[in-house]
Amino acid sequence: MTKIVFNQTLNDFARKWFIKGNEHLIKDPRFFILEYNSIINSICEQFLIHDGLAFKVYGENIPLAILINTFGVKGVESLLEEGAIEFLLWNPGVTYAIDDIPGIYPLQSMGKITSSVHSDPEASIKRGLEFLRDPLPRRMRRHITRRALKRYKIPPEKISKDATDFGHKGYNDNLFQEFGLPKKKELIELNVQERKKLCNLATQCLQLTILSMYQYSTYNSFDLLKLNRSEFANLKDANLVDDVIDTVFRIEKVPDFSKMISKGVLDIKDIPKFRKTKGSKQFRTWIDQVSHHTDRYDIAKEYIDSIIKPKSFSQTSYGKFLRVVSVTALGIGGGLLAGPIGVIPGAVVGGLTDVGIGLFDSYILDNILKGWSPRYYIDKQIKPLIKK
Repeated sequence: MTKIVFNQTLNDFARKWFIKGNEHLIKDPRFFILEYNSIINSICEQFLIHDGLAFKVYGENIPLAILINTFGVKGVESLLEEGAIEFLLWNPGVTYAIDDIPGIYPLQSMGKITSSVHSDPEASIKRGLEFLRDPLPRRMRRHITRRALKRYKIPPEKISKDATDFGHKGYNDNLFQEFGLPKKKELIELNVQERKKLCNLATQCLQLTILSMYQYSTYNSFDLLKLNRSEFANLKDANLVDDVIDTVFRIEKVPDFSKMISKGVLDIKDIPKFRKTKGSKQFRTWIDQVSHHTDRYDIAKEYIDSIIKPKSFSQTSYGKFLRVVSVTALGIGGGLLAGPIGVIPGAVVGGLTDVGIGLFDSYILDNILKGWSPRYYIDKQIKPLIKK
């Protein structure tokens, strides 16, 4: 199950704001700070809940420069060393004919871009580092370049042609009917809007194939996933992991990572070190294991079950009581959850009544349960930050 998430927003942001010729993409220069902070905040949060990020890089590796500006050289080196950062040098693509040319197929695969920054990882890094806020000494540049080179991936050249063929064959097989492109005419008779739609579907195929090839998760939505093709079966929706985090943090009544970062509760420079702790790694493993759930009720039950360890004493009176508590006493409704585990009014355990969280923690958790649970991470690493 994949734990590396594909990220293309940082590359898109970088090329929009820093590459000459893309000024037409900027609606208002005043949006720069707002957009920058939003993207950095999101990336920081993703580093805390996923094992790593794979950044799309088209040409100059400006994303690397932005990451260094954000986390510092040592922070980025640490992330590279543990495999938390990967770079995907993006060269493939599919285009469509804008003009109506009789007898010409609607899609064309992009040939390999041979300029050094688009095809050579070292040149990509070198040019990207020129965008640093504070230039690095030569020795440090060489060191970070060597580290980053080990984390580069380059998709195979033939993938563009394969995606183009998929588009043409898919249309002829009427595969795209449910996407608003039924086969009502010959392939070479499609108008410009239909060619554009076909190109979009072929591009989705290209992207999904690359994600599947490297087993990346993604926050992007794809129409083609409705086709349930076998080659896309292992793709994982990163939004499901976000749902787990949101549910658990609501149960424990703690702010999410995004709020902690934006309010300065969690220093951005500390994130590379923070995510390397044993508790952080265990927590990421746990949320990945339960992120197949699409219902918040099921996520909440998984979290409570992880605390009470029902498998070890499910047949005892305590186990039976706690199982009832986990599914009935949380007050789950409309996606909102009561928490932490909450005061449980009227609950009865033998002769005990009005069992509250204090007794629950001190007697059940401390004296009966053993081993790690995701709640330890909340108690030991998250709540101390909030109390500072």
